[in-house]
Amino acid sequence: MTRPSRHAVLGDGPACVHLIARFNNGEYFLSDPELKSTLRSLLLKFNREHLVRIHHYCFMDSHIHIIASTDSTDALSKFMHAVFFRLAQRINKRNHRKGHVFLDRPRTPVIQSGRRLLTTMRYLDLNPVRAQMVKKAHHYSWSSYRHYAYGEPDELIDDSPDYLGLSKVAALRRRQYRELVNAVSGEGNQRLPELSVWTYIGDLDWVRMMLRAGGFIRKPRPPG
Repeated sequence: MTRPSRHAVLGDGPACVHLIARFNNGEYFLSDPELKSTLRSLLLKFNREHLVRIHHYCFMDSHIHIIASTDSTDALSKFMHAVFFRLAQRINKRNHRKGHVFLDRPRTPVIQSGRRLLTTMRYLDLNPVRAQMVKKAHHYSWSSYRHYAYGEPDELIDDSPDYLGLSKVAALRRRQYRELVNAVSGEGNQRLPELSVWTYIGDLDWVRMMLRAGGFIRKPRPPG
């Protein structure tokens, strides 16, 4: 099946998406902290310009995870182009190379509203742990975990509405979020491919409903 266009999946918006961008040939371009800082600066500049709200991020060495919401699919596309085009230029210049930096166009599966957003966030928080880069999520500097779990200021983050719904008390929200992440068995070693490859992220029935609504699968015909 041909990969559908972003507009075919998201429509005109609004939508909350899990944005995944992977580097060509699995290169570890972001193992360079300066390039991680460049990415952060670009996100901070262009999310404001294009009115994209970033709820969560995790910068891995070979790929990028961002959870963002937007009122316009066109604005999201312009935001991604602005950020990743400039990041690619910087990566090539710093590494004295030419050619493609990213594997393909970023994936932006839509996240179902409700607890699924928190599920996706805590899965991403444990990415550095699964990769054995750190022992605990709070040891990693390039994610928004410490903002949510400990209240560390992060001007890039627009607090997730599902996170805010945990409690009206900030200290209690932080504690509940820490408990949600720590409750994942095996330090999150169980991989959840639906968080990175599905067109939609959510309960199976909701995903099927969205696929049918978008015309990606057809309703079964009645017998006879």
